[in-house]
Amino acid sequence: MALGRETGQAMKQASGTDGSGQETLGVAAVVVTFNRVALLQRLVTRLLELGSVDAILVVDNASSDGTGEWLADLSAREPRVRYRILPTNAGGAGGFQAGLEWAHDLGAELAWLMDDDGLPAPDCLDKLLVHKGEYDFWGPAVLAQQRPDELCFPVRLPGTATVARTLDQLEDVAVDGRVADVVIPFNGVLVTHELVDRIGTVRAEFFIWGDDVEYLWRAIDAGARVATIVDAHFLHPATDDLGTPMLRGLTTYNHSPSDLKHYCMARNNTVNLLTFRGPLHAAAFWAKTAWFYTFVKPSARRLILSAQAILDGLRGNFTGHERFLPPRPPHPASPGERVAVVVVTYKRPELLDQLLTDLAAQTRRPDGVFVVDNSGDEATARVLEAHSELPLRVDHVGANLGGAGGFNRGVRAAHEAGFDRLWLMDDDVRPAPWALQALLADGGDCLACVREDRRGNLVEKAAVRFDLSNPLQLRPKVASIEQTYPCRASMPARIHIENAAFEGFMVHRRVVDAIGYPDPSFFIFYDDCDFQLRAQRAGFAMWAVRDALMRRQFDFVQSNDLASWKGFYMYRNLFAVHFRYGTNALVRLKPFVLTAGVVALSPVRGGPGEARNVLRALVGALRMRRLDSRAKLGS
Repeated sequence: MALGRETGQAMKQASGTDGSGQETLGVAAVVVTFNRVALLQRLVTRLLELGSVDAILVVDNASSDGTGEWLADLSAREPRVRYRILPTNAGGAGGFQAGLEWAHDLGAELAWLMDDDGLPAPDCLDKLLVHKGEYDFWGPAVLAQQRPDELCFPVRLPGTATVARTLDQLEDVAVDGRVADVVIPFNGVLVTHELVDRIGTVRAEFFIWGDDVEYLWRAIDAGARVATIVDAHFLHPATDDLGTPMLRGLTTYNHSPSDLKHYCMARNNTVNLLTFRGPLHAAAFWAKTAWFYTFVKPSARRLILSAQAILDGLRGNFTGHERFLPPRPPHPASPGERVAVVVVTYKRPELLDQLLTDLAAQTRRPDGVFVVDNSGDEATARVLEAHSELPLRVDHVGANLGGAGGFNRGVRAAHEAGFDRLWLMDDDVRPAPWALQALLADGGDCLACVREDRRGNLVEKAAVRFDLSNPLQLRPKVASIEQTYPCRASMPARIHIENAAFEGFMVHRRVVDAIGYPDPSFFIFYDDCDFQLRAQRAGFAMWAVRDALMRRQFDFVQSNDLASWKGFYMYRNLFAVHFRYGTNALVRLKPFVLTAGVVALSPVRGGPGEARNVLRALVGALRMRRLDSRAKLGS
């Protein structure tokens, strides 16, 4: 299991070794930490005081506050302490997956799971161990650190409406000092080696929130014996917003001011309820969420975020939380990766000649250049014949398939030829000599060059935010790079984007493996947007790379074409994107509203040509609600 760095001296275990000389452990404390070195120091100090702890396994989620350095120093002095530093922040779920698997691989009989902000009472573990052999998954009463007579998390007795909120109430409902079939997971709980054998480890894709509940419910479904030991105590900071009362105190809602936490809670709770409790329980949670943010803490923004999270849970998309995280540092492409350029051209031989000349001048030469010739004219053929310095593979189509049809054919050909990365572009752009090298230095799965015009002005229209959730947002591109930054020099090295043009867009073959090819039915416009929305739904992030410069040969004038033949494709394909990817029914109704508006205003704006275009476009888009079969692998 590759989990970053691991260190620690050979641990001295009370259990010693098995007959083969392999070390064996009784209790391994598993601690997950991220940028809270002071709290971690407090916790580890307490764990080192406990003679029943045979090993302390710390999983560090790539902290930047000196945690790694402190652990390195401590582990050199304390033989029971080991640590691993993950390459990126994998959240509590990823940390516990790594830590529980690590303890299991070491042969620990029991894993004792906790975050860095908890603190077990000095006798907590000993009181839990009294019940070893009786349970598979059991833990202490989790008390509010600020008010130790109160429970940090309310405990609902299974199958009843009874909720214990204080330690006294929990003691009242306990039988022989235990509350069966309920435990607050990952706050000082013990998990047996045999249970991990049976059900596996934690679902890392949950990131935070609900991973512990999922593991508990999975254990119960597998027949695990579960309990809370009331006289074993574990302190944890209380959060006042958790368990916020609603409906006159009849129930509560786990509100968090953090968008990241709320998103993960709503998404993961949707998954857990549908998996373990059924659709009625999930629907009740959705209704509860809608009520809470409509009446208790009214927030249209939080309602939209909740809807996005719930939809992602329904789709099984576990990447949506990444937009709330700091950008990940780039990881350069492997030196052995092969790059194919895919160029689509149509009756612009002079521009094609300039583009091919620039490709030949790249500081890192492409390994293949696939040219899809939509024109078949003699001038284009002569240009292609003249560039013998490039590893050209030409597809003379014999008909104009549009940019979408051309990219469908080119991406398919390069992918089937086994290239690792595909660099897509039209014939009217010119890459800077270092552009390909800059993209490979970043190494992301979906990357875009940044475009300037011939005068050096930033004209990059890649969307920083593309909103298909808000029905009141008439134009889904809420913000673009050129609207956000005055010039390319003012940009950070990489920027998270939500779509970009096929004018220097690079995609790794693993993305094509997952989502297929560009959809040829778009002909022109929005085929790139459709492809990239599919990629994002499949879990791939997109980045614009500042230093990968691409120059456009023409200015943008598309807004003047809405009454022309191009306007039909602009409207039709924009509507198709709404039908395919709108996250709610109101967004999917927007094409009808826009059509009605354009037609109503046509006497004073756009004229009859634009009105005819938008009506034809609406009909055409309704026929494009499903991905064209030619965009699918194996077609």
